[in-house]
Amino acid sequence: MISMQLRFQRSIVEARLAPPGAEQSEAVHRIEIRADPLTGRKSRINVERVRRPRQVSLDHSLMKTLAAESEKGCPFCPENVERATPTFTNLPYRRLRLNDCLVFPNLYPFTKHHAVTVFTSKHFVPLEQMGWRELRDGIACSIQFLRDLSGADPQAKYWYISWNYLPPSGASIIHPHFQVLADVEPTTLLRLELEASRRFREETGLCYWDKLLRAEEEAGERFLARGRTVAWLASFAPIGNREVLAIFEGKPSLASLDDADVEEFARGLAVITRYYAETGVTSLNMALYSAPLEEGAGEYFYLHARVISRPAPTQLYVNDDGFMEKLNWEPVIDTLPEELAESLRMNERMRI
Repeated sequence: MISMQLRFQRSIVEARLAPPGAEQSEAVHRIEIRADPLTGRKSRINVERVRRPRQVSLDHSLMKTLAAESEKGCPFCPENVERATPTFTNLPYRRLRLNDCLVFPNLYPFTKHHAVTVFTSKHFVPLEQMGWRELRDGIACSIQFLRDLSGADPQAKYWYISWNYLPPSGASIIHPHFQVLADVEPTTLLRLELEASRRFREETGLCYWDKLLRAEEEAGERFLARGRTVAWLASFAPIGNREVLAIFEGKPSLASLDDADVEEFARGLAVITRYYAETGVTSLNMALYSAPLEEGAGEYFYLHARVISRPAPTQLYVNDDGFMEKLNWEPVIDTLPEELAESLRMNERMRI
């Protein structure tokens, strides 16, 4: 049973070894093990891991080559999308269009309702050129689809908008797009967060997410910015490298967002993508975690998003998810959240 007090728990273990060629000396690696304050989920942080030798070299021209080659016949490009993508059968429209955005079913779904939102006509957009307007329209169009879908299937009350950007993130198509899902059951992580958030409310009378925001803002170590609705911080126990957490204050679900909320989030997300680009990141994952469509969810749960960086593409790709992440559910991180937050705060152009 996880304690319902808000605690930022961490422990340090030291690994000692003699470096190659220096057997008379000793190197010490400090591994910090952190527990997520809500669920107890563990992260392991060793900043020395960024120095690991890699037998696959980075090729900065590779992405341009991949983009050029994949544009030929891309099913999401404007000249192909109408004939190369499927259509809805349970909604008043075959596809949903908003400005440059188009929503249609995923041809290979992994839940009952699984759509794709193509949010730009451009086949390849480097992270530093990712505009907040495209992101805003893509999220707004995705939410409109989910609202329309709720009339056709009210039982699909768990809504998801996620983003795999470029192949290292799991994207099979380079053309920028969101994954949009609605299901009758929550994903494993969302279920754990919902259950723990309800327990926190029952045992303390408080909303964990509100308490977390207040504690992080007061401490200042990982806090980045707070707007009208969205607050941004570096996660205490990250799931992935350079993880940034966005919390929608007082908003339990995607259904509760208004146009101003969507724009505020999109502007902040564009800042994060530019920061990633400036630090050499080319690929990312983003997921929004939304409460079910039910009364009272806002008393214990706030909608939130996680954004994490992924490795740069190479000819022979080396994944950053290994046995610890995939089979033990404990990510190994090479950047301290506090250093990530300081880096973002120090960059004048990265102000959210």
